[in-house]
Amino acid sequence: MHPVSNQHLSTYTHDATACEECDLLVPATALAVGETSSCPRCGHTLSRHLPDQERRPIAYGFAAIIMFVLSNSFTFMSFSAKGIGQEMTFLQCITTLVDQGYLFLGAVLSLTLIGLPLVYVGSIMLVLWRVDKDLHSNALRSLGRLLCRIKPWLMVDVFLIGVLISLVKLMGMADIKMGLSFWAFVGYTVLLIKTISSLDRMWLWQRLFGPTGARELDADATAMASGLVGCHICGALSEVGEHSCPRCGGKLHSRKPGGLSRTWALLLTSVILYVPANLYPIMDTVFLGDDSPSTILGGVVLLWALGSYPIAAVIFIASVVVPLVKIMALLWLCYMVQRGHGASPLGKLKLYRMTEFVGRWSMIDVFVVAILAGLIRLDNLMTIYPGPAAVAFAGVVLITMVAAMSFDSRLIWDLQQGERERE
Repeated sequence: MHPVSNQHLSTYTHDATACEECDLLVPATALAVGETSSCPRCGHTLSRHLPDQERRPIAYGFAAIIMFVLSNSFTFMSFSAKGIGQEMTFLQCITTLVDQGYLFLGAVLSLTLIGLPLVYVGSIMLVLWRVDKDLHSNALRSLGRLLCRIKPWLMVDVFLIGVLISLVKLMGMADIKMGLSFWAFVGYTVLLIKTISSLDRMWLWQRLFGPTGARELDADATAMASGLVGCHICGALSEVGEHSCPRCGGKLHSRKPGGLSRTWALLLTSVILYVPANLYPIMDTVFLGDDSPSTILGGVVLLWALGSYPIAAVIFIASVVVPLVKIMALLWLCYMVQRGHGASPLGKLKLYRMTEFVGRWSMIDVFVVAILAGLIRLDNLMTIYPGPAAVAFAGVVLITMVAAMSFDSRLIWDLQQGERERE
């Protein structure tokens, strides 16, 4: 298959597809610039016709790379207390964790803040730059699949919120100044978000390999009932029994194999880690030889006592409430599906969407610890070290994210279909 140019068209018709959240078949739909196609049953956004999708992501991506280089070229933050000062670069948030033996946390920050974002931006730029030139189709497919899979793990915006929270924590203790690299990092974050939001997944695959062809679809039917399966990567429809998508090469499955069992196992693991994440210190502050360990709740109480009510509320919600609610919500959804309760599928789906959306924001506290440990290293006066709870808490966040991805929301709608057939 060869790329099909629609650069100068004011309308774009996305392929017939199956909603990845409820499996309903949706016919091909013509979209004008700025219009969005959504599933008529669950409201899931299927495709968007964004303006100038071949040029804008390249421009935003190139600018984001420049801002990333600048964010590592100057001072990120500076801290001074009692006449003693300390400067920190962006990379020192990571290298400090590694030097102190927290290799897991260092790897998490390296991937979510540097590695995966740069791979994402580079892949977008390469794919769109070579879209009308010679590039092996297997390379295009591999890059396209990579874009779809790493997108949920980009956490640059979460880290930026962590920086602002760290700033509020330190303002009462010392003089804090933001360096040139901080403002470059703000630009890097904004441009990365713009790069991600300026490209539509289904448009990209159709632009690379052309439309999949017209299909006769039954109204109000699901892909499984029609003997079809929708690809979660590119949205193309294929016959049940095919193992890989003919357009993008992704694995095909009507329902995620072993998805419910895997979700149960991951959730139980996160419950086990949630206990030490809240009982053990998430950071240790050594001040004039006095060691003061602080738990997550202890940090919230301290911020509240200092009058930083909004920041205390943000950390409490993101680090205590959100992980617990997410675990409980996914456990309840798994239980409902396993017991065969098919009532209110749209309400269950909205709950599932909420768990997916808020999951990564719980990393704020881990990023705050990394920033404070990288910045406050004043030898015998004051030094902050990550605590054992930081590793456990990062594990909770990452495992619950994987658990949410493992859960197959189409099972919710299968239960409703089964109840209708029994009636």
